[in-house]
Amino acid sequence: MKKNIVLIALLMPLCAIAQEVVSLDGLHEPEWKDFAPQAFVDISEPKGIGKFNETASYWYKRKVEFEEGIVNCRATADLDEKLACYQQLKVKQYQLNSDYNARLEAQEQARKGPQEMFDRTDTMLPIGGYLNNFTKFQPNEIR
Repeated sequence: MKKNIVLIALLMPLCAIAQEVVSLDGLHEPEWKDFAPQAFVDISEPKGIGKFNETASYWYKRKVEFEEGIVNCRATADLDEKLACYQQLKVKQYQLNSDYNARLEAQEQARKGPQEMFDRTDTMLPIGGYLNNFTKFQPNEIR
């Protein structure tokens, strides 16, 4: 029993090293699911019009471009160039995701309106403020 435990303890680091060697051989390439929202991982070409179809169309075009990039990287014979190609593809996808998220955030801010409209320190919002000021400034008041 102790021999088995020692054997397993010795083999586990070797398995981890073997895993790294396999990924360095170019067998580990980026996957679309790492970059796309869950709803658009298995996207097919959308048909029709509408807001959802515009979003689906955007992600479908990105998926097609990503798959073309993977095919181009696979065609590279040199291992270092292939890994660099995969890295460039990842960087491009992360940048596109960042741009997409920024665009969504800008649309959300535009939909909400200016932030100063929601400032809670504004004295005009409470009705009590109107009532207190209304009694102070009567037009027939003698000063």
